[in-house]
Amino acid sequence: MRISVVISSLNTDSRSRMLAAMCQAALEDKGISVDFIDLRQFDPPNFDDDEIYSSEVYLSCHKVIAAADAVILASPVYNWACCSELKKFVEYIGSTPQDGSLRGAFYDKIVMFVNAGGLPHSYMAFASLATSLMLDFKCIISPYNVYVHDANWVGENELDDKRKARLNKSLDVLIELAERLQDRSYTSNWEI
Repeated sequence: MRISVVISSLNTDSRSRMLAAMCQAALEDKGISVDFIDLRQFDPPNFDDDEIYSSEVYLSCHKVIAAADAVILASPVYNWACCSELKKFVEYIGSTPQDGSLRGAFYDKIVMFVNAGGLPHSYMAFASLATSLMLDFKCIISPYNVYVHDANWVGENELDDKRKARLNKSLDVLIELAERLQDRSYTSNWEI
């Protein structure tokens, strides 16, 4: 099994980055192969529905997501939503070139969200992006996602026991969903 972890924060010390690293470590401890995509390192170009498809960044990220059995999308919460870098990533990696040479990489993926925010009220910040992934790309959104706010941290970089348990349960559910859906009889493309 192969799971991709995408960190969209451009801040090197962000808590969503710490959460993504925790996901990667926990998955590797379970013997899962992990591809880590750091959007800060890739500096993805803006989506233009033309030249993007020939860029090395697009091609390498598309290949990683297309090969994944599941995807974890880690993001800080800004203005009650996932950050714009993550939205941009989903748009260009999920899109299909007009010539049909590639299929959008997000089709039929099992997706889990990991978000870090300042206040407890933003726990549904991923909802609009999740809806787009479900309806546009026919993704299966895990019912167990992770939201961590300032009060859930013990010291600078450790989660409290409740959030640790939620992270581990969420990863277990993601793995189970990916295993059970690996042999699906259908594949999706763009349709309404």
